[in-house]
Amino acid sequence: KFDGLAPDAEAHRTFMNVEPNTGMTLRLHSRVQLNTPVYNSQDLPVTGLYGPTVVTVLNNIATVPAFPILWIDEGADIDSDPEMVKKLKKQLVTPLNILNIGKWTAIGVGMAIFALGGAMTFIKTCGK
Repeated sequence: KFDGLAPDAEAHRTFMNVEPNTGMTLRLHSRVQLNTPVYNSQDLPVTGLYGPTVVTVLNNIATVPAFPILWIDEGADIDSDPEMVKKLKKQLVTPLNILNIGKWTAIGVGMAIFALGGAMTFIKTCGK
């Protein structure tokens, strides 16, 4: 842990949200940080061609095991592309609406057949 840093898992992690029915990626963020160690001149293991060499420029720098030099946040959100939103609606919302209508139609037809069978049974048993 470093002084002055406050990492936030929600802001710094890599994640991908996938719509479970179609497998379409809704949000994707890949975050990478590239670090390099920074050494003070006393901690720097420098040896020159003719013996040990001291780099005086690094005298006032603290040794840091991981100094961040590059931060990359690549991301894509479906909200930013209206064409992808249309495609998702076409692949997901429309079929789900059709299935919902079909479900209630099948329930209605089943109830009608049940009622017709009950009425036919009643008529047949009362007619004898």
